[in-house]
Amino acid sequence: MSSYLNADKTYLTLTPAGIFEAFSQNEPTAEQLALQDLLSYDQTLLAADWLQRYSDTWLQRFIEHGWIEKLSLLLPAPNLPLDQFLPYVVASLSGKRRAAIGSDEGFCLARIGYSQEEADMLSVAAADFSGFMLRQKQRGWAVESQAISFFQQVDLLIPETSFVFLWIDNAGYVLIIDGEPLTNSRAFVELVWALKTSGLRFLN
Repeated sequence: MSSYLNADKTYLTLTPAGIFEAFSQNEPTAEQLALQDLLSYDQTLLAADWLQRYSDTWLQRFIEHGWIEKLSLLLPAPNLPLDQFLPYVVASLSGKRRAAIGSDEGFCLARIGYSQEEADMLSVAAADFSGFMLRQKQRGWAVESQAISFFQQVDLLIPETSFVFLWIDNAGYVLIIDGEPLTNSRAFVELVWALKTSGLRFLN
């Protein structure tokens, strides 16, 4: 048992960096699955419970990498349907308060700020790029864990639109963000937690 934390009173969750590490691959490693496990329940997991299944060495390394955050209080998972939850977090994700979530098959699952036509068009475009990235991975070009941003001006300061690709329970998702992507926030973790626990699959 870890000597550097009180495992029976310390809860664990992922940081935004931990989200990217855990959910960026369509074929996650054992360590990535261990990280994903932290968002598999309807409340934050005690360190003691996680350590019954996974290595203490892994936990120390995950914390050192900044992938896991230690909490003193239990937090419940978001329990709203995704299309109702998205409005609560979009201001913390998008510089223009517009975002959508699409599937890797090109369906728009939820949107806020975008019209249905815009969200559908962007979801199809994101699915095309997702397929491209997976094909390049098979050819040996490791781009699968990266996001794609489109810039209107040549100085590339703030993107117009960004596609952030995530793999959750063998299903591919893309977070479509208008304007500056603000993924280094608690809202990003909450959104992925909502996806992980909602059971939402390809609804229009």
